[in-house]
Amino acid sequence: MWNPKPLLLVISLCISALSSSPCTAAGSGGKPLVTAVTKDASTSLYTAPLKDGHPLVLDLSSPVISLTTCASKNGTVTTLSANATDGQNPLFPISFSAVASCAPSPPSKLPAGTVGVAGLAPSSQSFPAQVARTQKVANKIALCLPSDGKSTTGNSVGVAIFGGGPLVFPDRGDFTTMLAGTAPLHGFNGSPGYYVSATGIAVEQGRVGTSGGPLVVALSSTTPYTSLRPDVYGPFVRAFDAAATGPNFPWMSRVTAVPPFERCYDSTKLPPTRLGYAVPQIDVMLEGAQNYSVLGGNTMVQVNGNTACLGFVRAAAGQAPAAVIGGFQLENHLLVLDVEKKQLGFTTFLNAIGLSCSNFNFTLAA
Repeated sequence: MWNPKPLLLVISLCISALSSSPCTAAGSGGKPLVTAVTKDASTSLYTAPLKDGHPLVLDLSSPVISLTTCASKNGTVTTLSANATDGQNPLFPISFSAVASCAPSPPSKLPAGTVGVAGLAPSSQSFPAQVARTQKVANKIALCLPSDGKSTTGNSVGVAIFGGGPLVFPDRGDFTTMLAGTAPLHGFNGSPGYYVSATGIAVEQGRVGTSGGPLVVALSSTTPYTSLRPDVYGPFVRAFDAAATGPNFPWMSRVTAVPPFERCYDSTKLPPTRLGYAVPQIDVMLEGAQNYSVLGGNTMVQVNGNTACLGFVRAAAGQAPAAVIGGFQLENHLLVLDVEKKQLGFTTFLNAIGLSCSNFNFTLAA
């Protein structure tokens, strides 16, 4: 993902909390910040309206805030904004001073109207780190990515809270305390981003045969679909084929592949459930005996009215991590990324319990 060389500039921001008085540059005294998250259908990137209502791309792999609207190479003054939150609703608009890099010539693949990137990777200059410093909150992200309808369980608006929990879905409680699993976060060759260690991958509870030791797994909000290194992809696809042609899935009928996918199926024959299509379950077997489970709604990509494809792709030559879990497989799970504790937490697939990332209440609290 786009990561220009930093030219540091100060973003001067201001608070406008429920009053018409002039705003001032200061922290909010310990309130986390909340923002809506949307998925751009043309680029599969996730954005949040953090700059004057204009979107920034949320990038788990970038360590800095990068702007495309710099007036000059010497920097600029602008305003970023989000809302303070109690974890249940937005409370009031708030802003803060931040440091960003300047990239006045954006790459063409950014969504239309986007004015930069909010880097979320562990770094002193990342968006969550600067929220933590200025608002005196934890360096922690609660991130719930939405889909754009290419799965059978799509929703349109997700949520991100910077500064810790809670994150409450109405009448269902604080989901930062209802995690299905946790795993330690690790560094990887000095590269920015979030990495976990996996002991393997399973398809329908059958372990996929891969060579070597533990697998390095990266989390990416800018890679659209999970990318597996060729030595992992081959055994994985063979295991999926074996399950899909077995007696438990007689309805899975292969059709012509639609790039970039290699396995596609007649979706008119796939039984729909609240978990998505009834297809083999995939588990990433994480360090600490925790599984990140990928069910039908995160597995099958609806490419047209009659075709759904396995949303895992063969990585290009040179990908170092064994797997990069892409945005599609992260959608409709609440992820809790705790930089201070170096821990990933994650919920079950929310559709399995009658929820989605769109269930957060964005009505401004009275």
